[in-house]
Amino acid sequence: MRQGKVKWYNGKKCFGFITPDTPNENGNTDDVFVHSSSLKAAGIRFLNENDIVEFEEEVRNDKLSATTITLIQRDEESARRFQERRAERRRAAEDRKQREEKSARRGFAFWKK
Repeated sequence: MRQGKVKWYNGKKCFGFITPDTPNENGNTDDVFVHSSSLKAAGIRFLNENDIVEFEEEVRNDKLSATTITLIQRDEESARRFQERRAERRRAAEDRKQREEKSARRGFAFWKK
């Protein structure tokens, strides 16, 4: 198994890339494609930038793809930023919902008079 660092991973698009630390047996050092199905099979919910992973690869559609993935070390800074962005999106959604409810009540009261 090879080790590498997550270059990027997008949970909405369900894929990303890993930059390997060492070349494979063919001398290839290209980035390795990782799909969410590989993460799901490994029991990993998400990847952050700069997470260190160990993986096996195979060639699919003329591209290197990670098949078996093991999370070695989570990048705490990236994980913290991810959690902050997630909390901010939740707060924004709650604020938007409250504004919509408030304007709906105001509109109803206006027509009632």
